[in-house]
Amino acid sequence: MSLLVLDFDGTMTDAEAEGAPFAAGYLEDLALLVGRPANDPELRAIADAARARIETDPEAAFVWMGKAVAPSRVDPYLRMVPIAHAVLDALGGFKDPTDRGILLGRILYKYNYAKTAIAPRAGARELLVSLAGTDTWVVTNSYTEHVAHKIRVIDGGRGELAWLADRVRGNASKFEVDDGWDGAPATLQIDGLRRPVLLRRRKYHAALAELLAGRPFSELTVIGDIFELDLAMPLALGARIGLVATEQTPPHELAFVEAHPRGKVLRSLDDVKAYAAGTGAGR
Repeated sequence: MSLLVLDFDGTMTDAEAEGAPFAAGYLEDLALLVGRPANDPELRAIADAARARIETDPEAAFVWMGKAVAPSRVDPYLRMVPIAHAVLDALGGFKDPTDRGILLGRILYKYNYAKTAIAPRAGARELLVSLAGTDTWVVTNSYTEHVAHKIRVIDGGRGELAWLADRVRGNASKFEVDDGWDGAPATLQIDGLRRPVLLRRRKYHAALAELLAGRPFSELTVIGDIFELDLAMPLALGARIGLVATEQTPPHELAFVEAHPRGKVLRSLDDVKAYAAGTGAGR
C-alpha cells in the first residue's frame, strides 16, 4: 500500500446521526438572525419544503461562492446551506452574496459543528486500527482538532489510534474552486448529471501534494463519501478512489465510479483496506 488518504465525516462516521444536532442548532441560529423564535412555524415550513426538494433531487447542488461544487442532498452539513438560503431569501437578511457565504459556510458552520455527535460507522475502529504502520492520513474539510478528538473518542482510551489523531489535515477547502489555477483539468462530465463537475480545487490539491511529497498521484488512493468533494479531482490526476456509499449517494455517482477502472463503490468499511492495498475484489 502506498499513500492512503481518508475523508472522515460521513466516510468513517454516520453523517446523518452525527449531523442532527448540527442541523437543529443551525436552524435555531438562523431564526434568531431573522428575528424569529427558534420554533417559528413559518421558518420551519420553509426549511422543511427546501429539505424535501433537495432530498428528492440527485442534481440539487451545494453552491459555494457562486459555483455548484457538490450535491447538496448527501449529508446534513451540505443540505443545511441551501436550506439556509431558502430561509433567508423568504424572510430577508444577509442579501450580499459574500456576507451570506461567510455567515453560512464559515461562522454558522464552525459554531454548530462543535455540537455534532460522534457516531462511527460499523467497522470504523477496526479498520483504522488495522491501518497502523501504513502511510495513511485523514484530509478533511472539518477542523483538525475536532476530527482528532473524534478519533480519540472512537479509540476509547486504548491508545491504538493515537498515531492517526496526529495525522489529521483539516480545513482542506475541498469545496473551493480556483479557476485561475491550472493544476487540474477544469471539468469532468458525468452521465446523468447535467452540470459539469468542477475539478480545480487548488487548496485540496495542495494538501494531497504535500502528503505525496513529490510522488505521482498514481501512488495515491483516496476514500471518501462525496465524489465531487473528495474524489473527482484526485481521480482526474491519476489516483485510485473508493466511494463509500450511503442512501443519499446520487445514482449517477455510483454508476460512474463503478464503471471507472480506478474506482470502486465500497458498501462496507470492511472492504477498504483490501481495496487500498490492491488485493480486494474489483479494481
